[in-house]
Amino acid sequence: MELDYDFVRKTLIECAESEHLQGPTNKEIRNFADENHVSLNELAFTIDKMEEAGFITGKVTYSGEGPYVILIGNLTWDGNQYLNSIRNPFIWKETKQKLIDKGVTASFSVITALATAIAKQKLGL
Repeated sequence: MELDYDFVRKTLIECAESEHLQGPTNKEIRNFADENHVSLNELAFTIDKMEEAGFITGKVTYSGEGPYVILIGNLTWDGNQYLNSIRNPFIWKETKQKLIDKGVTASFSVITALATAIAKQKLGL
């Protein structure tokens, strides 16, 4: 399964905007997946990868049939830093376009560096 960076961004925003101290509830995150036309398997994969990257405190519990409980949890320091670099829709759009123009895929750290460079350019720094 391939990681969808647009959905990662949306998921981080959903987590950051949650009113719950422990992040969106299992029900809220399932509704979020439905609204974004993402299967539970895709959602679980994304949450697992975001947790592996150290962006969230989330956890996925699996049963024999697939994901059973999906919790995003809270954003970590690194999750907040990454989200802050890509939250602005114009910065995110330009970051993605530069990657497409160069024909490359990138890691979270490269995306962060590119988005930060674009933001600095916009600010005249």
